[in-house]
Amino acid sequence: MGDFFFEWTEWLRNTFLLDWAFWMQETGISRVMVENFWGVPLAQVMHILSIALGFGATLMLTLRINDLAGGTRTVPQVSARYLPWIWWALVFIAVSGVLMLFAEPVRNMINAIFWFKMISLALLLAVTIIFQRGVRAQAHAGGPQWRANALVRTTSWVVVVLWCLVMVGGRWIAYAPV
Repeated sequence: MGDFFFEWTEWLRNTFLLDWAFWMQETGISRVMVENFWGVPLAQVMHILSIALGFGATLMLTLRINDLAGGTRTVPQVSARYLPWIWWALVFIAVSGVLMLFAEPVRNMINAIFWFKMISLALLLAVTIIFQRGVRAQAHAGGPQWRANALVRTTSWVVVVLWCLVMVGGRWIAYAPV
């Protein structure tokens, strides 16, 4: 698998992304992030906490949908509680991620692992939208005693796996040679 990512990185070096990364490095945002001692650490903390929040909310909802977490709240109540947390977490992940990208654009833009994470994140967003629509549609139609069908249950676990891929990709970025 290492050869695959190495070849992908080599290919990325020969695309417009390298020039774009050099352009990003000259912007004001990049200078502020690099010159401000607290810029990168604060963006990283915001990024990590947002990931923890989004993954935690997803996991709570998934466990409740799959009858693995008890409680007195119905699935519609649990989904109404956690879905906004997931979306706000994704907003903060995007903002902090862009800030971190501008801090080290060359290192990230030609990094195959970074693009693996971005593809995983795009899939996560798409599947989360599908998941959310399925939960809301069934929850409103089924009332308080609603139980998820097999598709919604499976989709919930796919969302959890995608979150894990995003987290693994994020950690892996630091160790990928560029």
